Amino acid sequence: MTTGWVIALIVVGILLVIAVSKSVTGPIRWIGFGIMQVVIGALLLFFTNLVGELANFHIPINPVTALLVGLLRLPGLAALIVIKLWVM
Repeated sequence: MTTGWVIALIVVGILLVIAVSKSVTGPIRWIGFGIMQVVIGALLLFFTNLVGELANFHIPINPVTALLVGLLRLPGLAALIVIKLWVM
């Protein structure tokens, strides 16, 4: 799927959520909250990878892992570390 289609689907989805909720501020607030959690998770993963570089340890930073760590904070980060060590 091309990038243009993905962006169009995201915009249509946001407009659909706004239309269903009959409010503009509610969905915008939730979208802002989600973006903030992804940024916080990405920062935590970045610093974990920075420290983990000493032990040759790396957790990929992608939207799913960043959102997981952003929402769950340290327990989510610990879960990712345990899963990474268990799989390896």
